[in-house]
Amino acid sequence: MSTTNATEPTVPKTPSGPSMLTRVRGLELQEYALAFVVVALFVAGAIAKPDTFPTWDNIRNMLTQASVVGVLAIGMTFVIATAGIDLSVGSIVAAAGLFGGILVKDGSGGTLLFIIGAIGFATALGSVNAIAVAYGRVVPFIATLAMFSIGRGIALLLNDKLPVGLLDLNGGSFGEPKALSLLWFGSGRIAGIPVSVYIFLAVCVGGWVLLNRTRYGRYVVAVGGNREAARIAGVPVRRIIFSVYVLSGLLAGVATVLLCARLGSASPVSGNLYELDAIGAVVIGGTSLAGGRATIVGTFLGVLTFALIFSLMTQLNLSTEVQQVTKGAIVLGAVLLQRPEARY
Repeated sequence: MSTTNATEPTVPKTPSGPSMLTRVRGLELQEYALAFVVVALFVAGAIAKPDTFPTWDNIRNMLTQASVVGVLAIGMTFVIATAGIDLSVGSIVAAAGLFGGILVKDGSGGTLLFIIGAIGFATALGSVNAIAVAYGRVVPFIATLAMFSIGRGIALLLNDKLPVGLLDLNGGSFGEPKALSLLWFGSGRIAGIPVSVYIFLAVCVGGWVLLNRTRYGRYVVAVGGNREAARIAGVPVRRIIFSVYVLSGLLAGVATVLLCARLGSASPVSGNLYELDAIGAVVIGGTSLAGGRATIVGTFLGVLTFALIFSLMTQLNLSTEVQQVTKGAIVLGAVLLQRPEARY
């Protein structure tokens, strides 16, 4: 399955606690259980709202909206695998969108300039996190909390608290987006499936290969499992930690492109609480907050679980406040379920 463990001879294993094989089997069971939850939620939604929930349009909308958080969650999986956290991804999405929007404001520039600007700016902000955590030895929670505030402040400053319209990149209207235009990445379709879903799936596949089939992925898990042992074994710990925060910033830039393409604008208030959605999807997917264990398949299923829950609650006309309470309760419950791992 998608479990990655520190099994390479040069990478140390966790010194105590249940055997690695036991933990792997536990994680696989959690993935199976989560797949069952996804199916159960869909069936429950089909029963509760048979006319609107199981329709292709609703599924397409769910997947389109989930793709933005899904891309963020893949980056968050790598960060959490090293026992870190990134609370700034939502603010980085807002700041990167405004930065890219400023570059193409008034119709100057084009889609490629926006994409390069947004992804480049998000990667730069992620690099600041990386330097602070890896080389400044700032606690990840504090470093990324600071970037949470900095990113949101930059987003508000860049265009005097106003959004930037991006419809000029599609002829001034939503209309039928041209292939490879900015809006095409948000509302375009290939064989009836949104382009953003293809991008999300491509990021998932790339993340799975990187985590499970490369030495880099084994190093990421080893650093999260036992940092000192990894250092003694020759793992470049600082560079690995640096890289996961840069990767998180890079994927925040990709999520920015998908979000702005769907909305047709870049807003300084966009991305609000996306960090909680991403962390929640990663945690309920089975990646350990204590580090040393990560699963891309679990994160993918976690994203689907969140999408199904909130689509169902929206169709049941539950208020945003209730949805927020539910989201927080799900994350808290998932963390409590992982609590025994802290002893290992």
